[in-house]
Amino acid sequence: MNYLRGLLFDNLGLKFTALLLAVLVYMNVYTDRPMTMLLSFPVEYVELADSLVVSGPAPAMVQARLQGTGKQLIFMKVKEPRMKLSLAGASRGRFERALAASDLPLPADGSMAVEDLVGPRVVSLEIDRRAYRDLPVRPHVTGQPAPGFEWSGLAMAEPAHVRVTGPEQVLLGLDTLDLAPLRIDGKRDTLSALVLPIGLPEGCVAEPAVVQVRLRFDRRMH
Repeated sequence: MNYLRGLLFDNLGLKFTALLLAVLVYMNVYTDRPMTMLLSFPVEYVELADSLVVSGPAPAMVQARLQGTGKQLIFMKVKEPRMKLSLAGASRGRFERALAASDLPLPADGSMAVEDLVGPRVVSLEIDRRAYRDLPVRPHVTGQPAPGFEWSGLAMAEPAHVRVTGPEQVLLGLDTLDLAPLRIDGKRDTLSALVLPIGLPEGCVAEPAVVQVRLRFDRRMH
C-alpha cells in the first residue's frame, strides 16, 4: 500500500507539470491539423454618404464554413474580425449586394479557404435621407412613495426636448419620446435621476442620451 501511495503522490508537482506539458504538446500537434469550422463575421457598413442612413433592420452577421488549421480557425473564432461592406455610391431606396468569398476578412496569404458561404448570400437593406427632429420627452412614474407622502404629479424633465437623428421616414412617425419608467417606491421630499429614452426606432439616436427628471413629494394632509 505504501509503495502504491508513493507511486501516486511522490513528486506530485513534477508529475502534474509533465502531464500538463504532454497535454500542451498534444494540443499543439492536434491544432496544426487541417480542419473545417463554421464561423461568424460581424458586418460593418462603411463609406455611406453623411447625408444618408441605413433604415430598418440590416444583416448583422455573415456565416461561412472555412478550411484551415485548427490554430487558425480557433484564432479567427475568438477574434471575430469584421467584414466591412462598402456602401459607397448607394442612394436613397433599396440597396442589394451579392456577397462573395472574397468579401470575408481572411489572411492575404491564402492559408485559409472558404468551403461554403452559408449566408446571407445577398445583403438587402433600405437607405433613407438622414434627418433630425426635436421631440418632447414624456416621463413615466411607477410605484408608491413613502407612507405619509404623495407625489405632486409634476415631473420636470431637463431638457424637455431632445434631438433625434435617423431615417427621415421613421422620424416623420414620431411625435414624442418616452423615457424609461422611474420608480418612486419609498421616496420622500424630492427625487432627481438621469433617465434613458426608450423605444428609439432602429437607426435612430437621441442627443443628449440621458434626461434628468426631477420629482417633488408632499406630505399627505389628513
